[in-house]
Parts: sequence; structure tokens; C-alpha cells
Amino acid sequence: LPLALPAEAADSLPSPSPSSTPWSAVSADGGAVPTPSAVRSRIDDLAQQKSLKKSGVVVVDPGTDQVLYGKQVSRALVPASVTKILTAAAAVEVLGASTRLATRTTEQANVVYLIGGGDATLPRSLASDAQPNGPASLRRLARSTATALGGTTKVDVVFDDSLFTGRPLGPGWAKRFPNAGVAAPVSALMIDQGRKSRSSRARVADPAKRAAQVFANILENRGVSVGRVSRGRAPDSAKELAMVESATVGEMVQRTLTESDNDVAESLGHLVGKGLLNDGSFAGGARATSQVLSRAGIDTQDLALFDGSGLSPRNRVSPVTIADVLTDVATERRWTELAQGLAVAGVTGTLANRFTTKATSSGRGVVRAKTGTLTGVAALAGIVIDADKRPIVFAIIGNNITSQARARDTMDRIASQLAKCGCSS
Repeated sequence: LPLALPAEAADSLPSPSPSSTPWSAVSADGGAVPTPSAVRSRIDDLAQQKSLKKSGVVVVDPGTDQVLYGKQVSRALVPASVTKILTAAAAVEVLGASTRLATRTTEQANVVYLIGGGDATLPRSLASDAQPNGPASLRRLARSTATALGGTTKVDVVFDDSLFTGRPLGPGWAKRFPNAGVAAPVSALMIDQGRKSRSSRARVADPAKRAAQVFANILENRGVSVGRVSRGRAPDSAKELAMVESATVGEMVQRTLTESDNDVAESLGHLVGKGLLNDGSFAGGARATSQVLSRAGIDTQDLALFDGSGLSPRNRVSPVTIADVLTDVATERRWTELAQGLAVAGVTGTLANRFTTKATSSGRGVVRAKTGTLTGVAALAGIVIDADKRPIVFAIIGNNITSQARARDTMDRIASQLAKCGCSS
């Protein structure tokens, strides 16, 4: 989970803004072709700094697939949240960018079944709930369910979160993560990302049960008396009552990358496992993601995944694997939704408060990247538009980090050097 650090003091810097060159107008084979010697002269001293002693660094020209700079490019390292780049690619591939996730209700014999579809973004309620055809919320679903019951005034509620299986916390996750607000126990049914309250970062132990209890309360407020609330499986023969649908998978991917949203990342990972292998678990998602990448020609030789968010310290990814995926994004071969999801340096998401110094000012607005932070781990991987208006892919993963501030500054300076590089000579 990226941590906000105080911005280093700097002289007057221009307000950050995205590159004046639209992403769609940048061609991977446009502009002067960068050379390895020019790139090395720009970044080698930074890449060799003590703050990145145990690290892998790779810089690639996506237009030619040429490695412009490499330092331990195939070393398997703990990647932290840059893992989300891999999860996002697999989600677009398996689920489809235009797919929406449904949370549904059905009824049989005066039992209402609340069925989770893996939407980790479902809120308890929205101001727009009284309006027709508005965004999904649990309150909208409950109100539609009460109407669809057609006069039935007493029901039991069974909540079905069986789409996902296995343990709710990922391999190697700290038990404190839910209470600390890092991530909720993974569930196919949750509201407000499993938070104990809207003002709290802490998460409940059983998000599905909490969602069902809130759902039952809303039914009660709509004149439907609820008896027992329990967990179970919805029969296929039950009558459909109501449904709400999430934002698209493409939009969820963008949220995952921009904000480094652990809950959405794990939901997408589990859905990838369910969709490809009929295994909606941490293990299923990890295996499915690896298979998707391998089939796409991505170098997965050193890849070992245990979750979809990057919270597990057991994950191992090489910089070249991340760069391979981003090269396909930059050349629009596939997974183009990822480009718009990468945070913009000094502007959006987890990079909003970075690239604030004179040494990194050239990267503001022109570096798009995914951050990664765990104890002893720092990472930055993305795409930068250089001075010749040519995209350059980079991936930096550092382990055994003793100072997050110094490691981040060094990574930001590397990306900024690439941004102002006319590296064709």
C-alpha cells in the first residue's frame, strides 16, 4: 500500500499537468530511436546508487523491443503493488474490459437470496438511489427487491458469497491488514469495501455477512419483515428479483492502477481464476494470471504469484516481465486500458504527491506509472514520453530497501531523466 510522504521542498515549480501530447497521438515507432549508450549515460549513476543496491532496472524501447538499459533484468524480486499491472492485464484478457459485475437477488419459498458477483466497489448507498437507472448500490438493490416481492411481507435472507473460495487473506498477508485498513478479507459480496463504517479504514472480519445484515435492515425499512439471515447457496431454480451492475472491468482496472486499490485488485484476480480455471481463489487467480501472460508471449520464467494485489511478500517478479506487459500496452498490441490507469506523475493517484523536486520536475505530467511499496520494497514501473515524443518503458524493483524516501527519489529521478532525454544520440 503506497504511503504518502511529505514532498521535498522545492523552488517554484509549474503546476503539474498531463503531457500536452495526447496518449493516442504518441506512436511507439515515432520520434528518434533512442540508443542504449545515450540512455546509460543518463541513468546509470542513479541506477547504481546505494539506495537501489538490491534492485532490478530495465528500460525498453517498445517500438523496437530493444533493451536500452538493464541491471539484473531477470532477477526475481518482491514486486509489491506493481503486481497489479499483471492482474489488470489478465482481467482485461479473461473478463473483457466492457464486462460489468452483477450483484443479484432471487427468491424461492419466501427466502430471498443475496448473491455476490465479485463487485468490490459496491457501496451501501448513494445520493442518487432515488433516481431510476442510477449507479449500483446495496440500497438500490434492496429497494428493487422489496418492490419485486410484490406484496410478500415476511422473508428469510440467505447470502451467497460462494463465487470465491479458499482463505479470505492472501498467503503471507499480515493478520493486521484488515484492521489496519490495508485490505478487506476477500469476498464475492461486500459493501463499502468491507469497512466497519464509511469514516473508518478498518475492515470487518466477514464482509458478506455485514452486507447481508445491512440488506436485511433496508428491506425492513421498506416494509418487508426479515427473519433469519444466514449464509448459503442460491438454488438455480429460484426466481430472479433484482440486479445491480458495477462499473466496467476496464474502469475497475483503471481504479486499481491509479489508486493501487487492493480490494478491487483481489476481486479481479479471483474473477480471473474463476473465469479461466473455475477456481475463484488466491491460488486460482495466480495460476490463471500466469497462464494468460505466458500465452501472450510474456516472459514468465521467473514469475511466482500468490495474490493479485502484491501484498504477499512471497510474490516474485522480474523487471523484464513487467516491462514485457507494458511494452504491449505502449504499442497497443493489447491491454490498452492499462495505459489510462497508470498514475500520472505529480497529478493523479499514488503519484500525485511525487515528482515535486527540481530534479524530478521533467517527469511531472509525462510519466505514467504504477508504484509499489511494502516493508523493504519499493518499485516503479510505467511508460514515459521522452523529449522526442517517443514512449519508453521502464521497470524498477528494489528490495532490501532501508529508506523508502531515498529509493523513491532515485526512482523518480530515473524516470525524469528518461522524460527529458533526447536519447537518440
